[in-house]
Amino acid sequence: MTDSSLTGALRETLALFEETGDPVTTTEVADRLEVGRRSAYDRLDRLAERDRLATKKVGANARVWWRPTQSAATHVGDDAAANAGTVAGGVLDGVDVGAAVVVFDSESTVAWANAAVERYFGVDRTGVVGREKRDFVVDEVAPTLDDAEAFVDRVLAAGGAESSDRVECRVTPSGERTERWLERRSERVTAGTFAGGRAAVYRDVTERKRRERELREHRAQYETIVETVEDGIYAVNEDARFVAVNHGFCELTGYDREELLGAHATMVHDDEITPEAESKVGAIVAGERESTRIDLDVETKAGRRVPCETRLAAYSVEDGYGRCGVVRDVSDRLEREDELQRRVHQQSVVTNLGRRALEDRNIDALLAEAAELVAETLDSDLCKVLDLDESGDELLLRSGVGWDDGLVGTARVSADGDDSQAAHTLRADGPVVVTDLATERRFGGPSLLTDHGVRSGVSTVIGPRDDPWGILGTHNRSSTEFTTYDVNFVQSVANILASAIARHDRERELERRRERLAALNSLHEVVRETTDAVIGQSTRGEIEETVCTRLAESESYSFAWVGDVDAATKTVDLRTEAGVEGYLDGVTISVDPDDERSEGPTGRAIRTGEVQTTQNVAADARHDPWRDHVERYDFRSSAAIPVVHEDATYGVLNVYSERPGAFEGEERSVMRQLGEVVGHAIAAAERKRALMSDDVVELAFEVPDLFTTLNVVDATDGRVTFDHAIPVESGSYLLFGTTTGDGADVVRSVLEHRPHWETVTFHDGGFEARLSDPPVLSAVASVGGSVERAVIEDGGFSMTIHAPPTGEVRRIIDRVREVYPTARLLKQRQITRLKHPPTRVQRVMTAELTERQHQALEAAFHSGFFEWPRESTGEEVAASLNVAPPTFHQHLRKAERKVFDHLLSASIPAQQ
Repeated sequence: MTDSSLTGALRETLALFEETGDPVTTTEVADRLEVGRRSAYDRLDRLAERDRLATKKVGANARVWWRPTQSAATHVGDDAAANAGTVAGGVLDGVDVGAAVVVFDSESTVAWANAAVERYFGVDRTGVVGREKRDFVVDEVAPTLDDAEAFVDRVLAAGGAESSDRVECRVTPSGERTERWLERRSERVTAGTFAGGRAAVYRDVTERKRRERELREHRAQYETIVETVEDGIYAVNEDARFVAVNHGFCELTGYDREELLGAHATMVHDDEITPEAESKVGAIVAGERESTRIDLDVETKAGRRVPCETRLAAYSVEDGYGRCGVVRDVSDRLEREDELQRRVHQQSVVTNLGRRALEDRNIDALLAEAAELVAETLDSDLCKVLDLDESGDELLLRSGVGWDDGLVGTARVSADGDDSQAAHTLRADGPVVVTDLATERRFGGPSLLTDHGVRSGVSTVIGPRDDPWGILGTHNRSSTEFTTYDVNFVQSVANILASAIARHDRERELERRRERLAALNSLHEVVRETTDAVIGQSTRGEIEETVCTRLAESESYSFAWVGDVDAATKTVDLRTEAGVEGYLDGVTISVDPDDERSEGPTGRAIRTGEVQTTQNVAADARHDPWRDHVERYDFRSSAAIPVVHEDATYGVLNVYSERPGAFEGEERSVMRQLGEVVGHAIAAAERKRALMSDDVVELAFEVPDLFTTLNVVDATDGRVTFDHAIPVESGSYLLFGTTTGDGADVVRSVLEHRPHWETVTFHDGGFEARLSDPPVLSAVASVGGSVERAVIEDGGFSMTIHAPPTGEVRRIIDRVREVYPTARLLKQRQITRLKHPPTRVQRVMTAELTERQHQALEAAFHSGFFEWPRESTGEEVAASLNVAPPTFHQHLRKAERKVFDHLLSASIPAQQ
């Protein structure tokens, strides 16, 4: 049969077999012809029926085709070409379609290679026939691979014998050679022409490697996700033993992963959970439900039981199924649910009690019911309603539950002093919460509480703060953390009682109400007089001694002392100490930066104005200059707290404790606040003493050439008088003055050259300046002094200061000379101020006006707001005070009303 008898499609197909005698697959033919695999198979099958091609099934579903009359042009040898079918049958049985095959004869030389060898390795398959096996592997195959040396070592054994192991290798791309992964194996040829030889089969596993890589990536992503999830994730096998757990599960249980894997699930939960989980997962497997959930307590390694929720699913294993799930700690959710239920119940109690208060006029019955409801709702051991008597000195236990028999209606507690929670509650701004009375420092425990073993409680005032009726309190015999909602509940009940009592009071006879009002007025007067007496007797020494004593008496601290700086020697002098005697005897603490003895906590605290703490004295080198002295005292940590107020430093408070690390975190913050409070108290005491004292020290200064001192080169002559200064906020002052001649130019020059002068506003013959932290004025004000006179005239500056007769006078002098180096102290003498009985207006200004009202009234007066026509508008005065105009007018109107009320409400004696 000639080729002319074939169709064009069959001739095209047969032409593929003209240049090679290799068997080829149907897929290879389809690819070369660029037709579908089915069309290629039909053509090949028709050529086989015409005996133009031979065919053989290979593997399970593949078939190869070859031309049985191939010429010797393949250079494989006549016998090999004549027996190509035999070669294919003996070598390719079980070989994947498309694999590269190299046949070695019994002499270990290449006898035959198929076309895939050329595609895979880019070698001439006919040219390698006759090559030694080692040469072929080393010279032809290895150079095309990524790791040639390892490949050769694996496929060739010692002495040149070929290993039968499977070897994977990666063909690198080059030219027409495509990158791919191959799996090589060596098979013995048992039939055909090359029986007794070996066949090296290279199977393309690129797709398998891609899938393996993707599988690894997906597994890594999955493991990352599982390990990142905060919830616990686990899997157990059919025997309920852990086979996988994530980090979250380990964190939840407290066990390491190695401890959990292989352990039975009952290690972390009760025995009855396992059968319940198996039953519910079985229902999922049976298709009866899609998901399931179990509530359980997880028992941690430390023995703690954690309420949890787990969602379960099933997964297949060899002989059945295991289960996996996500475990979530629901403690917070349960607490929120419980808290919500308590809040709902509390609101219900408040609502019902409010309705009851409207219906019942019996106050005693209402008080008794309220005490029972509070104790029941908060599960408290005791509850009390204290009635403040008319004198304000004592509180009567009028109603309550949990107290010893006979106490309700008779027991009384003090309403004054620091020995009871009740007395403290009357002075507090809101409800008072005590977590543990044993560690409470604000007040002591009265016998009424201590005799009943009270440890904690909440108390609040019944009625308005400025006119309390009494106190509602609830207590426990154990330390208790009360929530905000608990405190609000107690306050809500107190508000209901206050409303009921107020309504009851309004129904009383007019005479009874007047008697009560008189008693309350008397009480307020007693309290005011007592407060005035305490303030009048307070001194800096008393304040410092009280602070040191309270700290030393505390179980938390060993001893404390307060020191101040000697300006002449730049060393710290002891002012008072408690809990120790002579701690600074023979010890020198410097504040001079050039002195190594200033590097301790005390010196650094004074220089920096910051709290300095030592958490481990033995290891802190800052104590080395005093190491021998320190080791004689049994303390482990210390704190040096600067005692400051505004720009004034009054010294340093040192506190010592046997506890290592005692002054960290919140305790350090509290110590810093303590220094500020002590500084504020000392400043207030000094100012109070200065105001109350008839004696003052008068200091007269002169700065001959002010403008040279201030580096002012363009100043002019003129007179400037500083009349009045008003403190506003954050160390700022409003300074009012008058000018004559070229005085306004002088003020402008001062504004330009002095950084603490912020703004100046001029009006008819006067000016208003805003100053920020003026050095001299701030120093004088901090000790309760005053600038009596300050005038700039003819280029010179004169100033007269009145200061309290204390050691602070030296500080004022030093401050003036620091600001004005050429200043001369013309006069320093102690004088007695003239006594003038306070007028009604002065009493109002000092006793009844708030600070804001006082500022608004003084600023309006000195800025010409009350002049006609007005020299300053309300908006301008408000801007100088840094407040909104409505706020300024509100403060001003209230101040005017208070002043006019006292002026016009009664006849005014002539001398006033």
